[in-house]
This record gives sequence, C-alpha cells and structure tokens, in this order.
Amino acid sequence: MSVVKEQSEIKKLDDLWVRIAQVAQGSPTYEKLAHYIEKNYMQVIFMTASEVAEKTEVSQGSVSRFCIGLGYKGYNDFLHSLQRFAKKEMTAPQRLQYTSNSDENIASILRMEYENMDQLTTILHQPAYQKLVAQLVDAEQVLLVSARMSATLLSYTSYILNKIRNNVRRLTPQSPEWDTIDLLDPKKVQVLAMVFPRYPKALLEKLNELDQKGFPIAAITDSITSPVYSLANPVLSVPITTSSIFDIYSTPILFLNLLLRDVARKTQGLDKRMQEIEQLDRMHNTYYEIHRSGPKAT
Repeated sequence: MSVVKEQSEIKKLDDLWVRIAQVAQGSPTYEKLAHYIEKNYMQVIFMTASEVAEKTEVSQGSVSRFCIGLGYKGYNDFLHSLQRFAKKEMTAPQRLQYTSNSDENIASILRMEYENMDQLTTILHQPAYQKLVAQLVDAEQVLLVSARMSATLLSYTSYILNKIRNNVRRLTPQSPEWDTIDLLDPKKVQVLAMVFPRYPKALLEKLNELDQKGFPIAAITDSITSPVYSLANPVLSVPITTSSIFDIYSTPILFLNLLLRDVARKTQGLDKRMQEIEQLDRMHNTYYEIHRSGPKAT
C-alpha cells in the first residue's frame, strides 16, 4: 500500500487510531509514541515534534519516521490532520490550559500558517473553486450566512463583495431576517456559508432547512470531515491553524481576498461601478485627506 493511499484512507479520528495501532507494532519506539499520542492527543495538537520527542524520550527523527509510517509527509502533516480531528471537541478553556503550559513558540505557529497558505495554490485550481466564482458573479442575490466565530469573516467578505456587485446581504442567527430566509425565492438566491469549528448548530440547522427547500448553497469550511459537506455544493476546504487559544483565520482571509479578486475580474462593468463608488466617496468626504505642503521658504 502506498503512502498516498494510506493517508487518503484516514478520514476521521477512529481511522487514525487504527493506523497508529498498526504502525505501533513496528518497534518498541513506535509503540511508545503510539501510546503517548493516544492518551494525550489533546495536548499533542499544541506540541512540536521536539516536544513530543522529549516527552516520550525518543529522538525527533523517530517522531518523523513514525508519522511517515502513518502515511503523512512528516510531523507537521500529521499534526494538521490530528488538529482537524481533535479541534471539533476542543473547548476554549481546554485551549487556554494547554497553550499556557505549552512551550510552542511564534515561529512554530507561523510555520503552520505558511504551510496552510501553500495549500491555496491547489485549492484555487479546483473545479469547485471556479464553480463558486461563477455562482457569485451570476447570482441575482447573494446571502452570506454564518454564526459565532465563523461569522467574523462575513464583514470582510460583505464589504468587498458589495463594492463589486449589488444585492449582497450578510445574515447571522442574531439578524432579524434570519427566520425569514426560507421565504425568499430559491431561484433568485445564492447562499454562501462560512462554517468553521466549533461548527455552530444553529447555522447547520438553518443550512439544512434551506437545502430541503432547494436553495443553492456553497460553503467554505476547514476539512473534508466538516458536516457542511452533506448540505452544500461546491464546498471549499481551507485550512486553519489551531495552535492558539482561538483558531487563526489568516489563510481563510487570504483565500477570500483571492476569491473576490477573481469574482471582480469576471464581473462586467466593474470599471464603471468603481468610478461611481469613488465619486460617491469624494462627494461624501468619506476618507481623510492628507494635505502636504511644500518646504517652507527660508
């Protein structure tokens, strides 16, 4: 069985435990690592390879080889997978406890972010991405929906998308219109949902209602194991970093910027619209203007 195939079969935490148990039989060192990871995986998701090596009294190379044996490219690849599985049950107090006790430094977090952003090249070439761009260009009305921390992405998306086109609304469970979305005409609406862990139940319930009534739903989430995959099409999986008290949304923000850039490129008449927006800003004196005077005469 090839490494690629092995990794592709690990779709949930139970699959990972099965694979870890198999690899553990390879050596006493692997058995020690398997036992520690299984019993302490909620701490491991905040640990570096050197920290795991120190805790288990093995070499860092053994940790890397163990992860490769599981079917991953190395420890960081394994860590991202474990984070996706574990963070769905991670509470804020638990994160605070473990990050307070962790020696993980800023460099490690930044490295994870770089690796996440590197995945965007592949994501942007998926057919699902092109489908989403077309939907945001062609829809008569776009509804941006989300809840709780995921909803912080709506303001950014809404602000830019409203510059590009008309009929863009953002809705959360706190919005007065939340309970009446179902009354809209599904043929005239494109729903775009932001669904990141911990997955808000109110959001998933609303998306399920809209799906049953025939609303076209697209979604941006963090993993192929996300519950929104059964409710939306297309779904784009954009990684986030869990190594903090709160999830880090740097990669989704960058993805949204690139997505909206491509929507803008395919929107007809955008040049004229942007000129009109600029004229309105000048008329309303929207922005502070810096008046630079020349050098004083001596």
